[in-house]
Amino acid sequence: MPDDRLKVAFLGHVDHGKSTLIGRLLYDTGSVPPDRLEELRAASVERGFDTEFAFLLDQLVEERDHAMTMDTAQHFFRAGACEYVAIDAPGHRDLLRNMLTGAWEAQAAVLVVDAQQGLGEQTRRHAFLLTLLGIAHCLLAVNKMDAVGFEAGPFDALRADAQAFLARVGVAPAAVVPISAQRGDNVAVPSSRMPWYHGPTLLEALDTVPRVREAELPMRFCVQDVYRFDGRRYVAGRVESGTLRAGDRVLLLPERVETEVLTIERFLSDRAAAEAGESIAVTLPDGLAVRRGQVLCAPERPPRLATWLTARLFWLAPRPLERGARLTLRVTTQEMPCRITTIERRTDSSSLDILEEQAHELAAAEVAEVSLETPTPLTVEPARDSPALGRLILESDAQLVGAGLVVEAR
Repeated sequence: MPDDRLKVAFLGHVDHGKSTLIGRLLYDTGSVPPDRLEELRAASVERGFDTEFAFLLDQLVEERDHAMTMDTAQHFFRAGACEYVAIDAPGHRDLLRNMLTGAWEAQAAVLVVDAQQGLGEQTRRHAFLLTLLGIAHCLLAVNKMDAVGFEAGPFDALRADAQAFLARVGVAPAAVVPISAQRGDNVAVPSSRMPWYHGPTLLEALDTVPRVREAELPMRFCVQDVYRFDGRRYVAGRVESGTLRAGDRVLLLPERVETEVLTIERFLSDRAAAEAGESIAVTLPDGLAVRRGQVLCAPERPPRLATWLTARLFWLAPRPLERGARLTLRVTTQEMPCRITTIERRTDSSSLDILEEQAHELAAAEVAEVSLETPTPLTVEPARDSPALGRLILESDAQLVGAGLVVEAR
């Protein structure tokens, strides 16, 4: 992935205009092919709307008819020298699993709030989830300013309310922008209807968000599978951070075996280096046991091998998580059984109320700090040090039931 490409999750309550805003950004940056514009106009007329920019994103007929995003999707646009990946996350409470998994890899977020309705339940919950996802850079878009006559008073009141709430979860938005996504005010072009606002447009604010330079972090290559072809063995996987080159000495974890990368393999390319975000294959010396779930890393800066973790966990399943539960733990391509040993600081993710300090169970849409143990070592790092090796998911009967960030590992 190019270093100037920014993955941005658009979050907020259902019907506050996330999809319309992304559609407007695609339109204003010239990122919509002419045939898609014709489809947009036809779909809008058929359903009795003016030009409905959300239809550029809502792929399913059911989504269009109900005007609600049901699943996450990624949309690419470019502004100047910068590339963006806009992640449209569903806002409905029943689709939290889709939202959480869709925004998992975002580097920044735009919280979209309706200027009339204010902070909805899901907006508050999504704001809390920013910290769970490890997203440090946030913008606040106060949408539908046309519904309040483009006046400064409602904007100022909502901005103060939102900033106060966000401060409680440790989020400080880099900019608060009054917009009308449907009409285009302050999205990519300054609005003449809000002369009282002197800040950046939303697109200008996005341009100021620092890019995560994952290529500068310690090298981590997660093994996805091993293939044999024409008498050679290929180890396929993804470079999660750093840069991997042919000839590099690497450490294979969890076995702690040092070896050498013989070649970097790609389709129709002989480039001998791979950067963060690239999926490639490598060849390693024969006789070395390699399997899915192992991690190649820089020997001088290895991640941790741990059988005990503390994680900030968001619970997704209807059935509560109980202390002592046995689940399947996944970190990148690693998979192993685990047991929940403690549940602490059980918190309502919407109100931020701490419900219980030492809990026996965790209900749906609640967050807690949990401790868990594994029977064998896991290659892992706190999320603050390595986003890829610091994210975990929990499964039960092959179904996603929880997701979180590693806080401590030993």
